[in-house]
Amino acid sequence: MSSSSQTELVGYAEVPEFHVALACRGRSGLETRAVVVGGHPQKRGKVIAASSSLRERGVVDGMLVAEVLSSIPEARWVRTDMRLAREVSGQLRALVREVVEAVEIDGLAGFYLRAPPALDEAGSLGCALMERVAAELNLPLRVGFAPVRFAARLAAATSSGAQPACIRAEALSEWLDGQPLASLPGVGPKTRSRLAELGVRDVPGLRGLGLERLEVLLGNHGRALWLLASGEDPKPLRVRRHPASLSRELAVDDPGGDPRTLAGLIDRLADSLENALRREGLRAGRIALRLSGPRTRTLTRSATLDHPTDRAAELATASRELLERLVLPREGFQRLALVLRRLEASGAEDRQLDLFER
Repeated sequence: MSSSSQTELVGYAEVPEFHVALACRGRSGLETRAVVVGGHPQKRGKVIAASSSLRERGVVDGMLVAEVLSSIPEARWVRTDMRLAREVSGQLRALVREVVEAVEIDGLAGFYLRAPPALDEAGSLGCALMERVAAELNLPLRVGFAPVRFAARLAAATSSGAQPACIRAEALSEWLDGQPLASLPGVGPKTRSRLAELGVRDVPGLRGLGLERLEVLLGNHGRALWLLASGEDPKPLRVRRHPASLSRELAVDDPGGDPRTLAGLIDRLADSLENALRREGLRAGRIALRLSGPRTRTLTRSATLDHPTDRAAELATASRELLERLVLPREGFQRLALVLRRLEASGAEDRQLDLFER
């Protein structure tokens, strides 16, 4: 990665088979086994993730776990732990945002990002991400760079894991021609079957049909496929820093404002906000409580928290203190909302990284 090409690069980073990686983390020997993650096999639980060796043997998401264990006796089942997955996903997002600040989130463990245009700097960025995730979360990360977003994701999937994979702008067309047709976004079994009827079995063949014919045959989907086959991505990159605020709102069934009812609503809102904060890898430094109704003015109280937090219990305690400061209207109110502001990445104040200081 020594080229100084100034073509803009898009990066993609992901923890491959995130649920499998979590299941194997810290379990000696499990990482060498065929692992399937999903619901309980005796309760018709379904596969949500599987190790690569099982994928190669035809295991796909949505299969019954019991079917996998029956047909592949050496497979090891691990129960899905979504709470852990969301928590670690938040930690991963916070860590990645420390390095690159603005990202486009893709699921629980994937990220698109704008990369430095020079390949050596992009390579340093990718290595920094991989090293940090391995050191702090004990998880593998694969990274790819390309001139367009879909190619960056494909490049990451071909990465060995030791180094980021990078597709140079001048090599994109040749590289793309060698990729399986099914690797293009939007080319599922039905589309492959339709294209096969047209004599298309590879990327050059798809491009050779031409934009106009594909639009006639497949409409907007055909146009998108032609752009992809031509090395263009119809979906723009939309990176952003973390949101400035998070809020949740619930209807109040008891407009009179019974304290026990309100306490229960506050707890539900706080739990929901905790999940949202952890998914984003954030903590909140300020909270507001808002009561509203169609015939009453909106009542709001807010406070700065003693310290930034992502814990539901602390959010609920602060919200109840705000509620005590309000004089509830006689006619009651219909909606209760909690709003979090002064959001920051978890651990952002503890760790700083100079990306290119090696």
